[in-house]
Amino acid sequence: MKVFFSNLGCKLNQAEVDRLARQFVAAGHQLAPALELADLHVVNSCTVTHLAGRDSRKEARRGKRAGARVVLTGCHATSAPEEAAALGIDLVLPNAEKESLLQRVHAAFPELAPIAVEGEPLPYLPVEVGHQRALVKIEDGCNMGCAFCIIPSTRGRQRSRPPAEVLQEVQALARAGFAEIVLTGVQISEYAGGEARLYDLVSQLLEKSEARRLRLTSIAPWRFDGKLLELYNHPRVCRHIHMSLQSGSTATLRRMRRPYSAEQYASLAARLREAVPGIAITTDIIVGFPGETEPEHQESLAFAEQIGFAKTHVFTYSPRPGTPAAKMPGEVPSAEAKRRVHQHLEIAAASERKFAEAALGQRLEVIWDQQRQGDWTTGLADTALRVYCRDKAPAGALEEVELTEIVEGRPVATRQKTLQARDRAA
Repeated sequence: MKVFFSNLGCKLNQAEVDRLARQFVAAGHQLAPALELADLHVVNSCTVTHLAGRDSRKEARRGKRAGARVVLTGCHATSAPEEAAALGIDLVLPNAEKESLLQRVHAAFPELAPIAVEGEPLPYLPVEVGHQRALVKIEDGCNMGCAFCIIPSTRGRQRSRPPAEVLQEVQALARAGFAEIVLTGVQISEYAGGEARLYDLVSQLLEKSEARRLRLTSIAPWRFDGKLLELYNHPRVCRHIHMSLQSGSTATLRRMRRPYSAEQYASLAARLREAVPGIAITTDIIVGFPGETEPEHQESLAFAEQIGFAKTHVFTYSPRPGTPAAKMPGEVPSAEAKRRVHQHLEIAAASERKFAEAALGQRLEVIWDQQRQGDWTTGLADTALRVYCRDKAPAGALEEVELTEIVEGRPVATRQKTLQARDRAA
């Protein structure tokens, strides 16, 4: 059968979709280039906000209108299975059963199953056109109890993949030609594969795999130790750390049940920048959390401006049923929340521009995308900076560039050379 995958939400969801796609192709199925050509539509859903849940339902209905069988899995399918089933979905699978999706589909729709299932899983098969980086899930679940978060309910307790299994997948991806491997999970800093922790796992990958570039995601501020910091000066580890802040007000952080203060976060950010010149610190901020006063909002704005994040994802607080925050008093009116979001977005845009301007004259490592945007070739630097080039550059190539100017907000680079392993290790 022809299968079309839709993904909503985080990099962890995307890593799971990529892995599922490889399983379907290895079993003899094909990936449909468009939903209209698909026999089966697999939606990997999200429910981190009510808008994400709404978009998940909308995507599932789109598959039904196209005449495909629809499978809904992921976090929305886990948190609201009855609501999902009411959409007329053919198969609803919670996260706990996601890994057996191929077998469940064959059982539910035997007429769509191949005559024989043969072959080994492919080393890597991108689902999105222009997807030049491979994502690898190293852990799942969360043991935290943040007041606003539904993830512990939808993904369960934290668990990690064995180091040998991760190494095998990373090596296969590297040999398939992907220049960057992104290690992802709910909180990869909680990785615990047997006696191995995140530092041990990354050290093994650097020593035993041919991965030319590794990017780490979702590092918890309270779990950042000195050993982990050492990794970021390795030439094959991206100078990019995503640490969710959620609020720049310590009082708000306390109500959110986050185990750090704004002052502790600021101290860590300063330490990171001192140890790794040019590092990009990206973050998430929730606006309008229950009880957030105007002074707390102003604190959060001032803090975000002080830190100067390379990129900020700004979210309006969305109550999730079953979380402690959903029952908290002090709801921020919608119009007021929108005003606060707009102010945070202005600071985020200014900080992003400053980060790009600070990189002018520097040499960065960039992986070029497959598709051009108008007259531009685009790529992603190791510092997570989106870089533009007027030349046509080879898709998937890892090159050294020099940032020379900012054109209409675009950091423009000139190409220097294709990087070899010996250049990066020098």
